[in-house]
Amino acid sequence: MKISNTATKRSLAVAITLLMGGVPVTNTFAQASDAPADVRNQLYANDKLLLNAIHRGDRAAWARLTTSDFMYVEEGQVARRDEFLRELEEDGLLPLIIRNYEVKIIGDTAQVFHQDDVSQRPGDIDVSKAHLLMTETWQRIDGKWLLRIVHTDRIRINPPPITLTSSQIDELAGTYRNANSTYVIRREGDRILGGKPGGPFVALKAETRDVLFQPDNVYKRDVFQRDASGRVTGFVARNENTDRPWARVGT
Repeated sequence: MKISNTATKRSLAVAITLLMGGVPVTNTFAQASDAPADVRNQLYANDKLLLNAIHRGDRAAWARLTTSDFMYVEEGQVARRDEFLRELEEDGLLPLIIRNYEVKIIGDTAQVFHQDDVSQRPGDIDVSKAHLLMTETWQRIDGKWLLRIVHTDRIRINPPPITLTSSQIDELAGTYRNANSTYVIRREGDRILGGKPGGPFVALKAETRDVLFQPDNVYKRDVFQRDASGRVTGFVARNENTDRPWARVGT
């Protein structure tokens, strides 16, 4: 993307400065590099301590290793330091397991990325595919590394599909309209295919009898609607928190 407006460039520089914890940004961008082993080891130890502390409700550990303007962001919700510490309490869960850990450093600021798996006890519900991705900004202040921002995101995975009978697939198959767009769902054997006329059709899977999804496009669901007699009248294409209705055409 080419940036030609001076004000836009200045705003971008300010945004990156804030993201990097206050490191000044000039026209020549500083190159991030892999952190020295001692810095990586220190931050890894800090994160391991914090992951244990969050489930024990250890507010002292989080207070000791965070800045006064610390922010915790998860699934679009932002908690400032005071709120985060106030709501921290023991939850009885096992600490997350760090699987991948990467540290990039520019001056006194470190950008950390780590993927974590949910721990399990024997007999727990299977969460072996539950993964979290954490992005963190650490800053060295008076010789001590302190955490300024954490952003946590759940790595989406395909839900377990169910098998629909041919008659159940046929209930969903048909032509659907939204404004000037047309979408077709059809059955080929025991497969469900969806696409626009004249375009490519993709395989769909059933999460429930009336919910279809496209594998590896886990943000989207097609939620089917029925009338009082049970006939499918349309579906809602749900993309996270945005719904787009499609009405069935014909029988």
